[in-house]
Amino acid sequence: MMAIMPRDPALDAAYEEVARRLATGKRFLITGHRNPDGDALGSALGLALALDAAGKEARVVMRDAWSSAYSKMPGISRVAVADSLPADWPSDWDALLTMECPEADRAGFSNLLAGTVVNVDHHPGNTRYGTVNLVDLPAAAVGEMVADLLDLLGWPLTADIATNFWVSLVSDTGSFRYSNTTPKALALGARLVAAGAEPGPVNEFLFEAAPLSSLRLEALVLGTLELHAGGTVATVELPRRFFEESGAKESDTEGLVNRARGIEGVRAAALLREGDGGEIRCSLRSKGVVDIRSVAARHAGGGHRNASGCHVPGTLATAKAALVPEMAEAVAAVAAAEAAVAVPEAG
Repeated sequence: MMAIMPRDPALDAAYEEVARRLATGKRFLITGHRNPDGDALGSALGLALALDAAGKEARVVMRDAWSSAYSKMPGISRVAVADSLPADWPSDWDALLTMECPEADRAGFSNLLAGTVVNVDHHPGNTRYGTVNLVDLPAAAVGEMVADLLDLLGWPLTADIATNFWVSLVSDTGSFRYSNTTPKALALGARLVAAGAEPGPVNEFLFEAAPLSSLRLEALVLGTLELHAGGTVATVELPRRFFEESGAKESDTEGLVNRARGIEGVRAAALLREGDGGEIRCSLRSKGVVDIRSVAARHAGGGHRNASGCHVPGTLATAKAALVPEMAEAVAAVAAAEAAVAVPEAG
């Protein structure tokens, strides 16, 4: 078992408080952010299976469905998709744990804060809305945080739990390609494989089993690709009609923005998606030290330095006009800093 690295005392106390509540409570609700991804699902399911094994009751509820890529995760059939939390919330539950929700409304449930909420997250912009706030910024994924909780509790890491944590970890580190791939994340990956997670089969169903409709959607979206700011900024667009034309579902949009980010020379990318009520849902991504979160924050959004999101009122065209200069500014700031380092002062 890998030892947990020292943290600041306040964070250690938060881990210990959450572990205490899990140990003493009996019934727990677990949720994640809307349109759940691999980290939200993997951390929630890993925790739910661990609670089951400890003789507790755990129920996972998400506001939205998820990509078909996650359909083979252990325990995925137990996850309910619902417009509201169970009718007996909060009276009959010890706590509700929110996984990877930096703001309370990201879960999508109007009465989420009616009872005891344990906020488990690693986003810098977390608003600390919970009764207990476990916010570990250096953690590569929330699944890594839940693994630490299981260690504190002395609860076993089964093959199914390890598989869900593997999904969590590879989702948020880009299969160990992103800058948040720490020594601790790599060590946890090795430990998960030793516990029974099988990288080959799991990565195959995650990344190599996309339905044809999702590929058709990707082709339509890539057809809108535009490069800006000398090829350093890329945008792709997703009008609502693309869903009908491709036969794809809302959940099939995950990862589309990364296709734009993956172009040589691109340092920041945006997927602009036509939403409801006259707003554009914007998924923003960047490479290296380009801070795309600062762009999202200007539009009341948030996330990580290299992966953030926001909503912008208007049309696809007006959203693009607003965001591209801001993204170009973020890229230019890093380019200027790099140039200053590369050219030593004359002396």
